[in-house]
Amino acid sequence: MHETPTPKSIWFNVNRACNIRCQWCYAVDGEYIPTQQMSLDLARNLLEIASGLCAQTINVIGGEPTLWPHLHEFNDICRRVNIRTTLVTNALRFSDDEYWGEYLKHPNDNVNISFKDCSPEGLLANTRMSAFDKMDKGLRRGVEYFKKGLSFVYAKGIEGRMLDMVRYAVDLGAQGLSIGYCTPAIYKDHADSKYMVDVGVMVRETVDSYEKIHEILHGAMVFFIKHPLCIWPADFLKTIVERNQIMTTCHLQHKSGGLFDTDGSLLMCNSLLDFPIGKYGVDFKSADSLIRFMATDKINGYYERFRCYPSEKCVGCNMYENCVGGCPLLWAAFNPDQMIVGISKP
Repeated sequence: MHETPTPKSIWFNVNRACNIRCQWCYAVDGEYIPTQQMSLDLARNLLEIASGLCAQTINVIGGEPTLWPHLHEFNDICRRVNIRTTLVTNALRFSDDEYWGEYLKHPNDNVNISFKDCSPEGLLANTRMSAFDKMDKGLRRGVEYFKKGLSFVYAKGIEGRMLDMVRYAVDLGAQGLSIGYCTPAIYKDHADSKYMVDVGVMVRETVDSYEKIHEILHGAMVFFIKHPLCIWPADFLKTIVERNQIMTTCHLQHKSGGLFDTDGSLLMCNSLLDFPIGKYGVDFKSADSLIRFMATDKINGYYERFRCYPSEKCVGCNMYENCVGGCPLLWAAFNPDQMIVGISKP
């Protein structure tokens, strides 16, 4: 018998438009088309579903959601129905004085701000954007207002500069830092891993920089590790687990979230824009019908494909529950048996 789905995280992918072009972005397959955006009526209907699922927070993501024309009104609606919102943003638009003044009248309850580089040269190389001072201003405003940390993705353009990124986050006033790791970008007909750092280099730079990062941030950090845990040194893993500085897996692997796309399509992952598994108004219209739809053999079959053991080396692994063999997207570009080394069995 299949498990009963229990969506805990609800994501609204409200638009495709973005004001920068990160080379490793999952959204590149969406081609940043500005006309592809969620209508306010659809957002209201999906919000009703989220409320029926007893969701306490809606994660608003894009594209770049500060470019969504309905953001402020949507935030007000959510506040009236006692649902909190978390904005996932690059904060660039916060640098615009007029926009910032208006946004402060209708703010989100929480924010997840990502920064893309720590120097003008790096920002231009990695995002094709030359306005470093403008980006810096937006980041500082967001950090100061929300009193939150920052995040960045460790990718080819960041290789060799992890400590520089950490120091810049501190300079921006971040109260903590989340470091994620680039995974393959999924295009219409292939997976592109060219912006991922070689696994050996990634592990070595992270481990070699770790104690200094811990010192600089006074321990207020987390590594969002998407690779199999067995590629990391056991003592490093032990330390970051004991210090509560590690996150692994995601809602896809635990079937614990719901991600609605701009047209009401239901996605398993934001990187799988071209593979919707259902749609509002067609396959479900309410929280109850969504739960029934998620429990069907067809949908469970999709999830089981992503949640199966990527390698026989994972069978019986005493860390598999917290690792699940790494992000399934990795295996669209890599042979799992070549990356996964296995770990001690209980």
